[in-house]
Amino acid sequence: MKKIKIFSIILFLVSAVVYAGCRIYAGVMTDHTPPVISGGDEVIQVSVADPQEKLLEGMKAEDSRDGDVTDSLVVQDISEFDDEGKRTVNYAAVDSSGNVGYYSRVMQYTDYQEPVFALDSPLRFPVNGKFNICQGITASSTLDGDLTNKIKYTLDRAVTSSVPGTYQVEFRVMDSAGRTSYLPTVLEVYDPSEERIDVTLSSYLVYIGVNGAFNPSDYYAGADVEGELTIQSTVDTANAGTYYVDYTVTSRTAVGKSRLVVVVR
Repeated sequence: MKKIKIFSIILFLVSAVVYAGCRIYAGVMTDHTPPVISGGDEVIQVSVADPQEKLLEGMKAEDSRDGDVTDSLVVQDISEFDDEGKRTVNYAAVDSSGNVGYYSRVMQYTDYQEPVFALDSPLRFPVNGKFNICQGITASSTLDGDLTNKIKYTLDRAVTSSVPGTYQVEFRVMDSAGRTSYLPTVLEVYDPSEERIDVTLSSYLVYIGVNGAFNPSDYYAGADVEGELTIQSTVDTANAGTYYVDYTVTSRTAVGKSRLVVVVR
C-alpha cells in the first residue's frame, strides 16, 4: 500500500511538471505581436475623385512571424473633417494568429468643395396649391455627387397655404466627410390671381465669390407677356451672405414676379 502511495505522488508530480511545461511552452509559442504598418507620407494629398486604393499606395505591413502581410492591409475608416479641414485615415493589418496592427495618418484633399444647392424654380407657391417645400431644390458635392435625398430644412413657423405670406426657411445638407452646408432663404405663398405673367430666369440660385462680378440683368431670361421689367437687388458682393434679386414684369393689365437667390461666399 505504501508503494502505491509513493507511486501516486510521483505520478502526480510528473503530471504537474508536464502540465506546467506545456503551459510555459504554449505561452512561449503563442503569437501576441501584431503586424507593423509603415510606408507612405505622414500627410497624404489626394483628389476627391481618387479611389480608396490610392490611400494604400506605398503602404506595407510586416509581421515578426509571418513576414510580409501587406495583402491583409485595409483602410479601416476615415474620420470626418477636423477644424483644420483635414481627415484622418486609419489602417489595419492582421497576421495568421489574428493579431491586428493599426496605423493612422492625415489626409488632405487637393480639390474638395463643400456641398452646394441648386434651384430649378423660385421658392414661390400659389395659394391653396399642393406643394413640396423641397420641390425644385437639389444638392451636390465634389466628394459624393448627388446629395438631394439628404436635404433637410427648418421653417420659422408652419406654412399656411391658404394665405399669402413669406416664411424663413433654412435648408441644410451634409456630405460623407461631415461637412454641412446651409442655405437660409425665403419661401413665399402668393395669390396667382394677382400675378398673370410668367417671369423666367436662367438660374434661380447662384454662388459668387466675395468681391466677384455680378450683374442681375444677366439672369433675366424673359416673360410670356411683354411688359416693363423692374429689378430690385439686395446683393452686396463685398460681404458674405445670402441675398435676393426680385424681377417684376408689369404690363397694362397684369404683373409677374420671380426671384434669384444669390449666395456670396
